Amino acid sequence: MRLDYYPPTPPVRSLLTMHAVVHGVDRARVEVLPAMLPNVHIRLAGDCSYQFGDAPPVAAPPVALIGPTRSAYRMAFGPGFRLLTIGLLPQGWLSLVRVPGQQCADQLFAADDLWGATAVDRLLAQLHDAPLDGGHARTVEAFLCGALAEPAAQRMRQLQAVDQWLEASASLSLDELAGRLNVGGRHLRRLTEESHGMSPKALAMKYRALRLAAALSRQPEPPAPGHGLEQALLLYTDQSHAIRDFQRFVGWTPATFGNAPGGTARATLAGRLRAGACRPLALLS
Repeated sequence: MRLDYYPPTPPVRSLLTMHAVVHGVDRARVEVLPAMLPNVHIRLAGDCSYQFGDAPPVAAPPVALIGPTRSAYRMAFGPGFRLLTIGLLPQGWLSLVRVPGQQCADQLFAADDLWGATAVDRLLAQLHDAPLDGGHARTVEAFLCGALAEPAAQRMRQLQAVDQWLEASASLSLDELAGRLNVGGRHLRRLTEESHGMSPKALAMKYRALRLAAALSRQPEPPAPGHGLEQALLLYTDQSHAIRDFQRFVGWTPATFGNAPGGTARATLAGRLRAGACRPLALLS
């Protein structure tokens, strides 16, 4: 199986993470994917299903929206499978979907219901014979931006404050986030659940684990101590918390993840980095 990554075009980099192409699948596979921001998955060939937590597997429509995921999830597919994906940054979610994130978390939706069957059919026809070399990104972006509506200015400022906390805070302290926004606990929870699909506490746990995964993905095999890894581990009070959160949000133990350079979860982070994902949210989710 091969994973290729391409950055979004400059006009939509505040909305989208990274384009990915999944191809070269020569056998049936079940992959564990880390908890992410929302994603749009465009299936061009083959069948697949998704499993969120203990819920039964769900068959994928040709174009699917996956809401914010609050734990690692599973994806099953067979030989000949081809898929395009693009992640939605929080600003992209509020601009393109405009549904509270917690209502869509850990769920899959048919894009027909959101953007219309005619638009979906047109997108699939345009991509059917198109080379998947990065040039297809404009087609995908045009489809997504057909119903673009920018959030209100105050909501944008709040959203940016949460994103800056996730990307730059050394401690991911909830008190620090509340201070940045100057709001109480109940209001803070409502803001992050709408934009990121999770409470502030769960959001901090998720991104501590994803930061640790990103640090491990940069390590040689077997992993060696490094500044990025040491900084990520400082976010944990003890090893048991690190292992518990890592398993929940990444789907592996840190040791297994660090010693499995061919794993899809690790390859996802490493591939985004090679393709130029500089912004932490675009790299991590």
